Amino acid sequence: MNSFSDRPFRQSQGFTLVEMIGVLAIIAILIALLLPKIFTLIASSNARSLAAALRTYETAIANYYADVGTLYPLNATGVPAAENGGDSATVASLPARLTLDSTDALNTGANQWVRFQGPYLEKFNTNTPPGIGTTMFMPASAAIALGAAVTGTNVGWDLKGNDGNSDLPTGARVAYLRVDGVSDTEFSELDGIIDAGIGTNLTERQLRGRVKYNPGNDRMYIYLAHQ
Repeated sequence: MNSFSDRPFRQSQGFTLVEMIGVLAIIAILIALLLPKIFTLIASSNARSLAAALRTYETAIANYYADVGTLYPLNATGVPAAENGGDSATVASLPARLTLDSTDALNTGANQWVRFQGPYLEKFNTNTPPGIGTTMFMPASAAIALGAAVTGTNVGWDLKGNDGNSDLPTGARVAYLRVDGVSDTEFSELDGIIDAGIGTNLTERQLRGRVKYNPGNDRMYIYLAHQ
């Protein structure tokens, strides 16, 4: 009987080239199957982050309105003034006013400033949107006329989602969020949260409800409040 030490030693030859190609092909197939799901999960999580932030913005605007009586930001003399940019770096913008402390020197105490009790919002940075997009802005301006057709860029929303025409009263003041750099998938995820059940096709979903989307420039317009 041969002992173990007498048996010929056979070294492992490892993977052959054909086997290696087969393994790589399987890995590639798995990646192709999983990546879309991963991207969808990421977009869904990011959309939920923005949806939560929207509720915070709405509350801040409601409290501001209750105190000051307007959706427009106050200018230096305490008079409400439309501000179409909505950049937080602009001191006269709505987001800058919402985050302003009532003791700040920018509060001159004139006219409607005497009713200002800010800050109403902890933070708003145009360059760091929560979850979705590359930049965000919070303009406050006049809405389009009641019944006018809603487009991907005008200041009007079909809030009922039934006919594609604006439901905001003629001459209404409206505060909204503009988010740039939004992908189709990210819009779809947020639209499913905010405007679930609105729209029977892609075009209707992009233009109806509180969330509008312009795929030509990857931009969303989200209704917040009006007076």
